[in-house]
Amino acid sequence: MRFPSKRGILARVVFSCLVAVCICMLHPGDGDTADVKKVLIIFPEEGWSAPAYRTVYDAIKHRFDETPQIEATLFGESLDLYLFPDQAAQQHLAEFLGEKYGNMKIDLIIPVAHSSLNFVLRARDSIFSEIPVVYCGEVAHGHKRLEHRKGVTGTALTLDFAGTIELARALQPGLKRIAVVAGTGMVDEYLLSLFHDVFNDYKEKLEFIDLTGLPLDSLLERVSRLPASTCILYLTLQRDGAGRIFSSAVTQKLVSQAANAPLFSMIDTALGYGTVGGRMTQIEAMGRKTGEIALRVLSGESIASIAPAVIDDNPAMFDWREIKRWGIDENALPSGSIIRFREASLWDVYRWWVVGAFSFLCLQTLLISLLVNNLIKRKRAEREAARVRGQLTHVARVSTVGQIGQNLAHEINQPLAAIRMNAEAARHMLGGAAPDLAQVRESLDDIVADNKRAEGVVQRIRSLVKRTTPVHDQIDLNRIAEDTTHMIEADAGSKDVTVDLDLANDLPPVYGDPVQLEQVALNLIVNAVEAVSQNQIPSRVVTVKTNRAGDGSVSLCVSDTGAGIDQITADRLFEPFFTTKPQGLGLGLSISRAIAEAHGGSLSFASSHPRGATFCLRLPAVQPKTRNTQQEG
Repeated sequence: MRFPSKRGILARVVFSCLVAVCICMLHPGDGDTADVKKVLIIFPEEGWSAPAYRTVYDAIKHRFDETPQIEATLFGESLDLYLFPDQAAQQHLAEFLGEKYGNMKIDLIIPVAHSSLNFVLRARDSIFSEIPVVYCGEVAHGHKRLEHRKGVTGTALTLDFAGTIELARALQPGLKRIAVVAGTGMVDEYLLSLFHDVFNDYKEKLEFIDLTGLPLDSLLERVSRLPASTCILYLTLQRDGAGRIFSSAVTQKLVSQAANAPLFSMIDTALGYGTVGGRMTQIEAMGRKTGEIALRVLSGESIASIAPAVIDDNPAMFDWREIKRWGIDENALPSGSIIRFREASLWDVYRWWVVGAFSFLCLQTLLISLLVNNLIKRKRAEREAARVRGQLTHVARVSTVGQIGQNLAHEINQPLAAIRMNAEAARHMLGGAAPDLAQVRESLDDIVADNKRAEGVVQRIRSLVKRTTPVHDQIDLNRIAEDTTHMIEADAGSKDVTVDLDLANDLPPVYGDPVQLEQVALNLIVNAVEAVSQNQIPSRVVTVKTNRAGDGSVSLCVSDTGAGIDQITADRLFEPFFTTKPQGLGLGLSISRAIAEAHGGSLSFASSHPRGATFCLRLPAVQPKTRNTQQEG
């Protein structure tokens, strides 16, 4: 038989140790389980059905949950002491709890309220020996000081009877009576005894109405017909005078609903069950403080070194619904009062919606105001601009007329001279012995014709140089071309320039202002005449041509046989104040283009072939249907 070598045995031992270590890590032993602390919370009665006790338990548990370093299991017991009023019955209850938790190692006991603490202390030697006690809700009242006991500490509360009575007097001016409600249970009688200690100071100020120890039915009937100027101070009612058991919160609500006077109390968990309010003990703060002390004890701190804590902050707290029910002036509440159950107003519910909507409206109004202001300024600027444009247009017309002024004077002098000659001839014939009346009539007809001719020239000059408001009408471009050419003929003839007319037949009318369109035509023809007159060439011709385009527009084009225009100058032809003339204003072409565009048309330039330049005014033609409508109107 072959035995394993020493090396193999050592390897097996090492492997077995590793497996054992892994098993221990996966399955904690009894020592680890013992690290889970067990805490027993004892309530005197009602247990979790009472709002105050439920708040205490939740506050302690939340404080434990905030400390993950200490694992703990919380157990809860309700002693129902109103079912065990005598010492013998409570002894049996203690024995029952001893049997129930005898095999379980309890690390800490938390008795809630004065009666629970007394029960634990009486049964401590028999069933709770050596277990530390952290009480919750013992009453630190007046001259009574908290007793220091071995292995015991905790959190005490204060009941501000005097502060609550003063609140009632402040909220009910002229208060004369105080009706006190309390039951016959252990807690009921304990709180009633504390009240009597305080009320000794108010015997001369308020009448005491005793509503303690009554059956519930009788109590509800009594509170429904209390005299005027009365308030109710509700202590607690867990057992009524008939021995029936109730939840104190339920009885408080029943009393409040039946009462004809406002009800006050001193525990904040009573808010919401019919109390107006009072100087309230804060139960949650007391529970959290108790949990804090319990954790210190469980973490190993000596309980003897932990002094009892007293929750002595009793703020004024109120139920907003009860304040409204009894018509209490909210302005009479003390500064810093805590108000619960306030119904949210529309402002509270939709505050941010309202603020957002209002801000949006303000912003929108601001933007609209800015836009309107900008529009007003723009309209005003367009009127500052239109007026200046009109002035410049007038200046440009006067300047253009001035360029041909000398020859216009000649144009007027010719018919005036003819009128004078015909008049002298008629006078001479009438002076004879047998005047020839037919010849006299002929001379007079010539005078009338020459007068009309001179009148026409003057009228055209006046219409050009006079500042008038634009009047739009249907206009014949052929007539514009003829009149303007006739006006420039004398000036052109003096410069040895020929002006030819090439007018289209059946040219449709355009819609516009005749004076402005005549100004454009005159400016183009005058420029063309000047351009041609500067050339030393035998053919000095300016052609004025009208035409009809296929796009529904008509054109008036002025071409010349001058030297033409270079590209650099052509790019700037229509810029305001740009001119190639020594005495020019540089406004003619820019104003002419503005007039064309204001009439819905255009003014363009193109080089002529083989020489010279061509400027074309294009305007939309009046459609036949539009012409008929205007004629009918």
